[in-house]
Amino acid sequence: MGDRKKGITLVLIATTFWGMMGINSRTLSLAGLSAMDIAFIRCSIAGVLFTIYMLIRKPEELKQKLPGILVGCLYGVVCFVLGFMTYNVSVERVPISVATVLMFTNPIWVSIFGAVVFKDKMTKKKVLVICMCIVGCICISDVMSTGGANLDVIGIAAGLINGMTFAMQIIIPRFFEGKYSKDAILVYGFISSTVVLSFFTDFSNIAAAVTGPNSMVVIANMLAISVLSTFIASTFYVKSTEYIETQVTSILVSLEPILGSIFAFFIFGETMSQTQLLGAAIVILAACILETDLSKITEKIMLPFSSKQIK
Repeated sequence: MGDRKKGITLVLIATTFWGMMGINSRTLSLAGLSAMDIAFIRCSIAGVLFTIYMLIRKPEELKQKLPGILVGCLYGVVCFVLGFMTYNVSVERVPISVATVLMFTNPIWVSIFGAVVFKDKMTKKKVLVICMCIVGCICISDVMSTGGANLDVIGIAAGLINGMTFAMQIIIPRFFEGKYSKDAILVYGFISSTVVLSFFTDFSNIAAAVTGPNSMVVIANMLAISVLSTFIASTFYVKSTEYIETQVTSILVSLEPILGSIFAFFIFGETMSQTQLLGAAIVILAACILETDLSKITEKIMLPFSSKQIK
């Protein structure tokens, strides 16, 4: 498998697991767990697993000096703690559909930070795909149905910050690329976020859910949301940037609303409106355009005409 295909495969697997996360989160919420409880579970279990993985496979990379550890802590606080908290604030103050759209502004932030900090080239195709993804996500979330009601500055600001923190998951490791291991940043990120989130966690809720009548279902969903949707997804998401551009990674993640809607349909019977189906089609088309060399297609289309002119 080529490096580019490997990178795309990694981010698509991460996106699929993130698409499942809504199902696990809703199930855990119905079991009596708060958003902070779920966030703590995700970070703590993922942190333990990733630390074990690193001890077995790359123990030397855990031996970071203080600056490296601080970078990992910064990553955890910004990407996990701040990300979870701003999403919760946004959901509380504005419709969930609006909060979702704001979260998936991350391709814009990745591209902006990339152009400003790393001097990345902003091609016309990337601008087109980003615009298509934003339009597609707006349609998928059916934001137009809200009529702009119940919006406030704090909720919108929190949602935009959440989108930035999502983008930071690949911007921060890239900024320190060559100085610190991305795996080490993830490990210390998980550990620091677990410590911070512990202050906002109601452990009695977790104990009650684990020992309740649906304990097996609760435990299964805890493992799914922490192992698949956090440990593997976050790891694959960051690792994908070693093989493909950060803009490509962030744009492909925009497929998550589509996958989430599909899972919701089969598990909870939630259906998609015509507007949402249109949005799904736009995002899929954008992903296809991203991985298509338009110049070669144009050359093939124009070849017969140019041949006639030569004759």
